[in-house]
Amino acid sequence: MRNLFAYLLITVLTLSACSKTGLDLPSGNGGTGGTNPPVSTKDTLTFNVLVYIDRASVEGHLNANERSIKTKMDELFRKASNFWNEASKGKLKHTYRYTVADVSIYDGSSADQALRYEIYNAPIDFGKYDVTVFFDCLQDNDESGNGGAAHGGGSDNRSVVTVMAGPNSPKEIFTDETYKTLVHELGHYRGVTDMYQYIIEPADNPVNHMQYQPPKCIMSSASDGVWSDYAANVMNYTGGVKQVGTAFPDFFNQLYPEKIELNVTVSGEAKRGIVVNFYGSRAGGSGHNRDIWPEVFVSKRTDTNGKCILYDTKEYYVPNPNYDNSMVVPPDLPYGRIFGLLAEVIYDDQTKYVWMPEYEVQMPFFKGETTYSATVAF
Repeated sequence: MRNLFAYLLITVLTLSACSKTGLDLPSGNGGTGGTNPPVSTKDTLTFNVLVYIDRASVEGHLNANERSIKTKMDELFRKASNFWNEASKGKLKHTYRYTVADVSIYDGSSADQALRYEIYNAPIDFGKYDVTVFFDCLQDNDESGNGGAAHGGGSDNRSVVTVMAGPNSPKEIFTDETYKTLVHELGHYRGVTDMYQYIIEPADNPVNHMQYQPPKCIMSSASDGVWSDYAANVMNYTGGVKQVGTAFPDFFNQLYPEKIELNVTVSGEAKRGIVVNFYGSRAGGSGHNRDIWPEVFVSKRTDTNGKCILYDTKEYYVPNPNYDNSMVVPPDLPYGRIFGLLAEVIYDDQTKYVWMPEYEVQMPFFKGETTYSATVAF
């Protein structure tokens, strides 16, 4: 059973980089969830949700029973669907509707291995259920942790969203802003990564001490209330696919371009031999913030055309020293990825920088292009 429990923990963490504590109860503006059901059109994509929730909460602070809990869940996911669609601002090709197919009320602890096996690994009818949402709204039965929300995966490329109460108070999922949290986590279900991992503060950037911020996006903070261009592109691409990992194996890695091309000019002319140092950024980890590692990850020079090219881009963002043995991979690399490359271009006594986070580098994919390019002019 110990090995089974370890496997379950791994599957929970497989698909996304969400913080268990950073998404609970988002606040601020960004929509109310609306007052009317989402408009149904021929372009509406419907996703059927299988909900698990603890009996202690249903019959306790949530003031429900086996019949009324379904009605309350319908309202919660209606609000989530409305918030999702309000955030489109014309960017999404479809209207989205998350509908509750079934509610399973469980007894005992959300940490119970048999329950988790049922949710993450037991056979599931994908003809009825597209995504699972697993609530524990009261920390009892020897449960622990800080609570929060996350997205993970299990057998057969299933997606599981978890929403867990913290130790101090029950979670009021029907009256707080859980509907916004659900939209963020369901964004992972549609294939979008955590945008907040690209926030770099000056104190965590020893290379040039610059701050880097991604565009506003629900995948950065649910309270932003908008989908970024990148998030919209990902969701428009995955469309109505119910299990992204089945339809698009290794989906995220497919989004990297074939090459990165930096075009360097001096007084308008291409210049050969200019040094380009690349530094890698890390997602936040247990021992560090989101940061840029201060040692050069890989160093190149421009060719006769003034170009510095990294071929097979994925091999750099998911570092593969066997591909390029000059790599110095940052230690303690969460999720095994470099979330952004910072190019340092040096000519004489001048230095310029180009920040290349994944969400920018992957954008050419959605245009049918194979190269991410940038220009540096001295």
